[in-house]
Amino acid sequence: MASQTRKPGRRWKASVAVLLASLASFVIGSCGPSLNGADPFAQAHAIAQGWWPKAEEAFVSGDPKSLGDLFTRSALDVATGEMTMEAISGTRPKYPRPFRGATIFAPAAGAKPGWFLAIIGYARVDQDGRAQTGQANAPGMIFSDSGGTWKVTAADVQAPITHPALGTADSTFSTPLDDGRYIMPRSAVAAAYASFLNNLSAGQQPDGPFPTGLTSFAAQFTRLAWPPGSTATARFSFTVDTPQLASYSITIGLTKAPEVVLFVLRRTVLLKPRQGCLVKRQGDLWSGVVPAGGYSSVELSSVSVVAATVPFNDGDTSQGRKLVDISAGIDDVSATVYKC
Repeated sequence: MASQTRKPGRRWKASVAVLLASLASFVIGSCGPSLNGADPFAQAHAIAQGWWPKAEEAFVSGDPKSLGDLFTRSALDVATGEMTMEAISGTRPKYPRPFRGATIFAPAAGAKPGWFLAIIGYARVDQDGRAQTGQANAPGMIFSDSGGTWKVTAADVQAPITHPALGTADSTFSTPLDDGRYIMPRSAVAAAYASFLNNLSAGQQPDGPFPTGLTSFAAQFTRLAWPPGSTATARFSFTVDTPQLASYSITIGLTKAPEVVLFVLRRTVLLKPRQGCLVKRQGDLWSGVVPAGGYSSVELSSVSVVAATVPFNDGDTSQGRKLVDISAGIDDVSATVYKC
C-alpha cells in the first residue's frame, strides 16, 4: 500500500487509496473496558457523530487547549501539529465540515475491548461555509475509552481495512491467530522495525524481513524531501510509542492468513546546516510545523501509525525470502528550532 507524508493544510485529508477492496472480513484482538450494551455499532456511531462537530469546532477556534478533551496519546500530538501547521500557513478553517456518517470496526460480541476504529465521512464546505454535495472520508481513527470519555487515541490510521466506498460496511473484530505460525510474532514487530530503521538511517544495510526498496515506507521514513543533503545534515532516531494498538488476521477462506499489527512509531530528526544558516523560505518544501526563518539547528518530531502485515510461516522458501509488508503515513507534530 502507498504511504503518505502529511503536508501543511487542513487536517484529516480525505484518503481512500490505502484501502483494499479484497479484504471482506478480518478479526482483531485487544483488551480493556467495553462499549456498553448489545449493539456496539450503534453506540460507536453515536460516539463518532457526537465527537466530529466538537473536533471541527476545536480547529475552527484554533485553540490547542480544546484538543485535550477530544484526543489523547499520539493522536493528540498529531492534532496539535495539524493546528500548528494551520497557524503557520494561515489556513485555519472558518467553518466546520458537516458530519455525513461513519464506517465502524467494533469488537465482536463478547470480546469487550474498550476501543473501535472509525472512518468518518464529511461534506466539504465552500468559502462561505456552505456544504458541498458528495462525501469525503477521513483516514481511520481509533477511539478509546479514556477514563469514561471516548477520545481518539490514534489518527491517520492507514491499514488494510474494509470501506463503504468499496462496497462494504461495518465489520466486527475477534481474536487473532496464534503468533507461533508467523514469520515474526506480533510482540516483536514494533521493536524490530524501529531497530531496523535506526540502522538503515545510519547508513547500514540491516538484515531483516522488511522491504527497503525506493518505494518502500522505510525509504520514505528514513529520508527527508527537504532540505537536500548538500545543504544540511540529518540525524534520525526512531522509537516505539505504542507497541501494539491492535492485531488481526484476514479470514476470507484462506488457510494461510497473514496477520496485521498496528503500532505507533516516533521519529526525531536533528537538522544542522553544513555551513552558515539553515534557511526556510515561504513555499519551501519543509515540514509545515517549521516556520520561515534562518536556523542553526532544527529538531523535527513526527508520528507514524504503522500497519505491518506478517506473512504465514509455512517453511516454503521457493518464492524467495518472505517479507513483512509495511504501510503508514507520516505526520509531523512539532519542531524545536534555534535561530541563527
